Amino acid sequence: MAWTTEDKFILKLLFHPEKVKSILPDQEAGTMPPEHAPDWTRLVEKARQEGVSAVLFYNIAKHHLEDLVPRESYRNLSNHYYANLKRNMSIIGELREVLATFQEAGIPCIVLKGIALAELVYPSIGMRGMSDVDILVKKEDLFTVDKHLSSHGYTSADSTVTKAIHNPVGYLASLEYRKNDPSPLNLHVHWHIVNTSVPATMFVERIDINRLWENSAMTAVADSRALMLRPEHLIIYLCEHALRVGHSFDRLILICDIFFSIKAFENIIDWDFVSEESRRFGLSRFVYYGLSIVKHYTSLGIPDECIAKLRPPDISPGEKYFLKLQLNNRRIRGSSYFIYLAMNRGLFAKLGFIIRTFFPPAQILQQRQYRKNAEFSNSLYLFRIGEIFSQLKKILK
Repeated sequence: MAWTTEDKFILKLLFHPEKVKSILPDQEAGTMPPEHAPDWTRLVEKARQEGVSAVLFYNIAKHHLEDLVPRESYRNLSNHYYANLKRNMSIIGELREVLATFQEAGIPCIVLKGIALAELVYPSIGMRGMSDVDILVKKEDLFTVDKHLSSHGYTSADSTVTKAIHNPVGYLASLEYRKNDPSPLNLHVHWHIVNTSVPATMFVERIDINRLWENSAMTAVADSRALMLRPEHLIIYLCEHALRVGHSFDRLILICDIFFSIKAFENIIDWDFVSEESRRFGLSRFVYYGLSIVKHYTSLGIPDECIAKLRPPDISPGEKYFLKLQLNNRRIRGSSYFIYLAMNRGLFAKLGFIIRTFFPPAQILQQRQYRKNAEFSNSLYLFRIGEIFSQLKKILK
């Protein structure tokens, strides 16, 4: 897929805004040569689809590039940014009460991505939008967490603690809580960092959740005290999250999350620890591809030695195809399935993995379709098969 002027301009504004004017040779500030000018209407719409319109607005304003942007397009970017900011502030207000409740009850929790990134990683809280707030709790605290959330008007929407706590390891490990009254806060409560309907059984048991807890640090989030992953573990987690089959680095915001996390902690990141922990957790493939993709799009100074240590010795044709898609601006949801497939050793393991992808446990499909109180229907499997073939068509098109 050819790189359009809009693609190139978005990347420049996202990761090198200070160099934007350098692509306008021999021009006075505030002018845009026609041969360099993007279609700003298309650019703003693409940025919105990629989840980065608020990041663009912040960088344009910070680097005084307003004169390069048509007034209507600038207004649209501004509206996206301030809508994010307003929603995030509302979420902070709601989350503050939840975290205070957990603190009083002695329930530890780690705030994952979303609001933690918006507050602690991105330069401005309005840059990172979110559909929900993800927190990690200890599995043994699930019933207590459910009780406290229920007392504050929250109800699990996709399943119940009694059901979900028995989900097979390597599948969904979370519950989505919503408030009975209208509220901007959807709370995603995890007890494991891996959360997927595509079987992750080939690596999930290698991830030492206790090690994540032991290395986490107290921080201030939503005007409250909560834990946050150690920077190296955060990078590993964000790579795994971005490469889940349901994401596959399909939007630029996933690249931004890793980019700004590395920028925020670049002076303290131990890259040897990143590679060692990635291997310990069985996630070195994810971190290798994640860092390679981020470096390609952003030119961020990620050490080549770290990437070299993480490089798989046996990259499959499917993985090469996935990486080729990514590096050629084809970020397609579902395409990281090739990485998961490569992690299953041997023909029978691969066939078993494919079958379990099409036919996950019934309780996983029910939870994924928010049917916690409904009888199981085989139509869910038909929907699953249709969904997979729809994505496969996009990947191979």
